Parts: sequence; structure tokens; C-alpha cells
Amino acid sequence: MIKKQISVLYVLLLVLLSSCNEYQKILKSNDLDYKFKKAVELFQNEEYVKAFPLFDELLLLHRGTDKAEQIYYYYSLSEYEKGNLLSAAHHLNNFANTYRSNIKAGECAYLSVYCYYLLSPKYSLDQINTYKALDEAEIFLDTYPLSTFYNDCLALQTKLNLKLDRKSFETAKLYYTTQNYKSAIHAFNFTLQENPNSSFVEEVLFLQLKSYYFLAKNSVEEKKEKRIKDTIIAFNQFKNTYPNSQYLHESKLIHKQVKLLRE
Repeated sequence: MIKKQISVLYVLLLVLLSSCNEYQKILKSNDLDYKFKKAVELFQNEEYVKAFPLFDELLLLHRGTDKAEQIYYYYSLSEYEKGNLLSAAHHLNNFANTYRSNIKAGECAYLSVYCYYLLSPKYSLDQINTYKALDEAEIFLDTYPLSTFYNDCLALQTKLNLKLDRKSFETAKLYYTTQNYKSAIHAFNFTLQENPNSSFVEEVLFLQLKSYYFLAKNSVEEKKEKRIKDTIIAFNQFKNTYPNSQYLHESKLIHKQVKLLRE
């Protein structure tokens, strides 16, 4: 049994050494056509880490020639497949802009958007890559309205906008959670102005109603009546906008309680 395992390991070692020697042969070759052919084979076999240095060298040696276009395509895709997303986004976008008539231009433009989408962090962090992805998505949708990737790009755009909506909502909600109700009301208003079609509008209006109520409840006497009226206005806005809301019962209780503050 042990001899059999040693034999298997020996065969694997020979295969590995042979593979390494063959790759070194490709790297050292001065035959550029041979090197390109082997680079494409490696790419097609999903050996992107090995393929990339070959495309990198070939791109430099073929700069300014007709061959550069094809090499640059593989170079850019190799960066993407290796997971080097920031570099891939740049080169894929550059390929699409440089070679607009290339049949792969639309694909590369979309993949550039997708790279920025993947680079977009969770909503609580800095959203610079989210905004960059949205900018690139808008350009792609305007430039390639007939692309097979059009609907995919729309889906990415929706997810990115939802992330920004949530960031805005959660930031405003933090004021409510920390009982800073006056600031919460202003923050919720800003959220609604920033995106009136946000997925969080129902919850924003409900939490804003609660903020008005708690502000009225804890108010000094000279400001109480105005704040009671503001709460009633907020209730009516919420009830009319979402007559079937899951929060309607609780909002009606708030409406009753705020009226009792006048007694």
C-alpha cells in the first residue's frame, strides 16, 4: 500500500515538473505567435495566473499593431478572472472605449460595471465604488441599449440604488434610535427628498410620525400644541399614503395618544 502511494506521488511529481518545464519554455520562447497560442490555451483552460504574464509581455511587444486589440481583450479578461477587480474595471472599460467597433466592446463595458458592483462595499461603509458603478452603469445603458447584458445591468443598478437607499435610511434611523427626535425628523425629510421612490418610504414616514409624537410628548408647554398638530399631520400623511400598512394599527394608537396630550 505504501509503495503504491509513493508511486502515485512520484508520477504526480513528474507531471508537475514536466508542466513547469513546459511553462518555462513558453515564457522564454521568442516565437510570439507560439507564445500567444499557448497563452490563449492557458486562458481557455482557466489557468489565468499563468496566462496573464504572457499577455502582459505580448501586449508590450505588439503595441501599435493590429494584434494588440486581441491581446488586450485577453489581458483585460485575465485581470477580471484573477479577481484583480479594480485593474480589470479600468482595462475592460478602456478596451470598450478604445475599440468601440469590436464585437466584444459591449461585453467588456458591462464587465467593467460588474467589477465596480463587486467592489461596492456593504451599505454602512464609504460608497465611492457604488457611485462609480452607478455612473458606469448609466453610461453602459445609454451606449448599449440593445446589448444582451442590458437587463443584467439594470438589475445591478437596482441593487446599487437599494444599497444607497438603505444607507440613507439607516443614517436617519440612527437619530430616532438614539432618541434625537428633532434631528430624526429632519434626516427623514432629507431621505425622502433625496429619493422619493425609496424602498424605505413606508418605514420612513412611520418612524417620522413616531418622532413627531415623542417630540410632542416630551415638549415644553409653549411648543406642545404645534408639535401635536405636526404629529396629526404626519399621521394623516402616513394613513393616506399607506392605507393598508402593517404599521397602520400602531399609527392609529399614536394618533389617539397624541390627542390626549391636550387634556
